[in-house]
Amino acid sequence: MPFPPRSGDCLPSPLGVTPILALFAALSASAQIVPKLDPLPTIWFQRGTTQELTLTGGGWLEGSSVQITGSGVTGRIALAATTNVTLITSGTGLSSHASATAATSASGQLILESDAPLGPREIRVVGPGGVSNSQTLQVSDLPEVLESAVRKNPPELPTLSLPFAVSGRVGQPTEVDGFRFHARKGERLVLDLQANRTGSPLDAVMLLFDESGRELARNEDGHGLDPYLEFVPAVEGDYVVKVHDLRFQGGDSYRYRLVVGVLPYLERLFPFAGRRGTSVELSFAGANLEGAQRRSLTIAADAPLGRQDFRVQTAAGHSNPLPFEVDDLPEINETEPNPGADKATPLPIPGAVNGRIGEVKDVDVFRCKSDRDQKLVFEVQARRFGSPLDVLLTLAGADGAVLQQNDDGAGGVDARLEADLKAGQEYLVTLRDLTDRGGEAFGYRLTVRPPDTAPGYTVTANNARLRVPAGGTTAVKVEVARRNGLDSLVTVLAENLPPGVSATPVVLDPRGSGYGWMIFTADKSTARGSSPLRLFATAEHSGQVLRRDVSLPEAGFISVLAPVPFSVATAQASVMIEQNATAELDVAVFRPDGFNGEVKVTAEEFPGLGRPGVTLTGGQGRAKLPLNAEYNSAPGVRPLLIRAEATINGIPFVTHALAPVAITTLPIPWYLIAMLPGSTSFRSDVVKLSAVALPQGTASEANQTEFVVKLERRGFPGEIGLAVDGLPAGIAATVGALGTNLNEAAIKLLVSETAETGKEYTLAVLATATNGDRVIRQRTQAIKLNVMAPEKPVATTTNSASTPRTN
Repeated sequence: MPFPPRSGDCLPSPLGVTPILALFAALSASAQIVPKLDPLPTIWFQRGTTQELTLTGGGWLEGSSVQITGSGVTGRIALAATTNVTLITSGTGLSSHASATAATSASGQLILESDAPLGPREIRVVGPGGVSNSQTLQVSDLPEVLESAVRKNPPELPTLSLPFAVSGRVGQPTEVDGFRFHARKGERLVLDLQANRTGSPLDAVMLLFDESGRELARNEDGHGLDPYLEFVPAVEGDYVVKVHDLRFQGGDSYRYRLVVGVLPYLERLFPFAGRRGTSVELSFAGANLEGAQRRSLTIAADAPLGRQDFRVQTAAGHSNPLPFEVDDLPEINETEPNPGADKATPLPIPGAVNGRIGEVKDVDVFRCKSDRDQKLVFEVQARRFGSPLDVLLTLAGADGAVLQQNDDGAGGVDARLEADLKAGQEYLVTLRDLTDRGGEAFGYRLTVRPPDTAPGYTVTANNARLRVPAGGTTAVKVEVARRNGLDSLVTVLAENLPPGVSATPVVLDPRGSGYGWMIFTADKSTARGSSPLRLFATAEHSGQVLRRDVSLPEAGFISVLAPVPFSVATAQASVMIEQNATAELDVAVFRPDGFNGEVKVTAEEFPGLGRPGVTLTGGQGRAKLPLNAEYNSAPGVRPLLIRAEATINGIPFVTHALAPVAITTLPIPWYLIAMLPGSTSFRSDVVKLSAVALPQGTASEANQTEFVVKLERRGFPGEIGLAVDGLPAGIAATVGALGTNLNEAAIKLLVSETAETGKEYTLAVLATATNGDRVIRQRTQAIKLNVMAPEKPVATTTNSASTPRTN
């Protein structure tokens, strides 16, 4: 048998939907709806409070709940009621069932504990249909105000108590938002607006006024394109801060967050990084730091590598965060003065140096010497940590001769050099600001280390929220990126799957396509619900196991849904197909529960392969799925995964075949295409021609037209025979030769008066050649010829033109 036998593999009942299926549809159709969560109306919430929460989206069913990452924040929601509509008929024999419905909004409470860590969280809706997309909320320690709740007409503005944070938007062109507050004399107020830094198109202007309406201060670009002010009131009283767009533009996306208060604020932190297992003397500057300028920071030996947020806490609250990085490099601090080679600071290899371009036109010079011939990477970190330094990094020999320079090589903002150093030779590394600026804020971290040459790899997945029906399958595509010559097998696995769910390991061979499909299967008795999804990969190199977590596009979840009333299988485990050719895959749909609806069978994404799909009607269990390989489809063996989809009560049900099909794409020795004369690009669209049916010997050339065939040779040098296929009566073709190593031939068409006019003919060029012991034939794409009748009688020449050669 081409397909494995399965219980219940029979034609559906001629009566249509069976009672079993009707019950299935009523119980499970709505459970297949994918939940969706819209952006929150506000994302900032004060810890230690309980906030009213309104969510919108779709696909939320009874039993849906809120999931929030991290600790200290929980949410409770109640779904909005849906309208129940009943159909009533005047006679008998007609009945209806309720369509799958789901709530599109929910209200509830967000509970933030008083010690909830500050910073971002992800919020999702989890329900019978799986896990929604995530949205971001932020935990703050400030009273949070919605701009929409504050009137904007200054005489009527309520007075907000300091400190406060306003989440708002400049919703209309020319809109100006205003906020009133009371401040005491001598306090240092911080007014910080975030918009451009968080992706908003708002280019904000911030203005400060006293009670009389007199402007006291303004700022536009205090932090990038965002305004920032520090203000000390000369008298106690009411003040108004106003916000508008620089060009008086506005819209729904012109969002901002404004913080006002006598709050600690960090302008800068130095150094930007430190080595774990050491103590670092941190210096920082900003507003309202209560005289603190330095603190010792101990970095544990097992501290995680990478970036962390750093804040200052005072009696007034927490400052804004600044990044601090933990690494493992030996480090030194720059010592001044070091302007030239004679006073250059020694730079360890590998190592790091923390320094500043401390004044205008300051130049920092370091010297280094390698104990062996090796390639080294010199990299500066400055702007990525908020430093204004636009560094110019120079590598020179001991004599000062410049070997390399760079100013924007590391992520487009900082400098990076990669150079081969000779053993025992001394080199000079120089840093300065590109425009000779300098000051206390112009900090940097210079690192030197060998490039990463260890064989390694990363694995990525194309989906993170998987939905598998009980008794069915789903799949995720995993792809490996190898580096530095790793040539071992990479195996991708899943761990901690819920009971009843299994996944086939994917083995990625270095000689293969680089990707595969991990198929997840759930037993019919598997409990419904959602669980975290974690994928990992292993490989071996030099006797060591290299384990890596698979990178997902977002937090991973696998949800087990209600069963799907059909399954899909393939007859072939493998298919061979030539480039620019078509093959067929035998597929079967099984309907054990009597499902009688249409099922569409398609293939998941497969580069270079056309996947038109095939639809099986209610009485159909088998079909042939066409697979069209493009002319430039990559040769080799790659996995193709088949999916089946049906719609029940407006809800899509999806399942996959239990294993992918191995598609072997075979290269062709050449590729031929028809084009208009003079075309420069290699195009495969239809060639459109036109000519007038005229007698032989006509002086006019309107009865002639021409096109060319172009050949892309793929290792075949020989002669190729050409013939025009589909020529109707009354049309002759002159076909040029496509000899050895020639790549183009011209073809002329001559239309006589005997040709039928008013029609468009479809032609093609058939190419034939012998390659070894095999005859290869290939047809070009369609050529459309429109034959038109003459508008008036035409004169003929004395000597009739000879009939062109027809090939």
